[in-house]
Amino acid sequence: MDNTCDGVVECTALVLAEGYAELDDRLTLFGILDEIRPGADGEASFVVYVKFEGCEHTGGERRSARLLVTDEDGKVIEESEEYSVWLDGPENSTTMVSSFELQEDFEGEERILWIEAVLDGETLAQTAVPLRERYNV
Repeated sequence: MDNTCDGVVECTALVLAEGYAELDDRLTLFGILDEIRPGADGEASFVVYVKFEGCEHTGGERRSARLLVTDEDGKVIEESEEYSVWLDGPENSTTMVSSFELQEDFEGEERILWIEAVLDGETLAQTAVPLRERYNV
């Protein structure tokens, strides 16, 4: 058998949301985000959902995964805890959700944040999300 792919793993979902709920092993994301707006206290809170899937050559070995929030220059602003990930072929995907509360003073700043899904030290997926000044009411 020719195993030329060496067990490719892909990040097939990377989604930002306001929050999530779990019921009977089912996950529901609510308030899908396409931008982040700090609240009245200046704090920016959100969750990140990520899904990793392996090909048929992915053997059941332990891998480490984490999520990063970086600025435009690649400086890490916040990172999730490290998760142990076990992938064993295409039938056994792994999902995780991590909550973030950015405590920086974003007052008056509009910039881009990068959300990255990292597996074994390699960024498999990333998305850019604008950080916008909160609404004035």
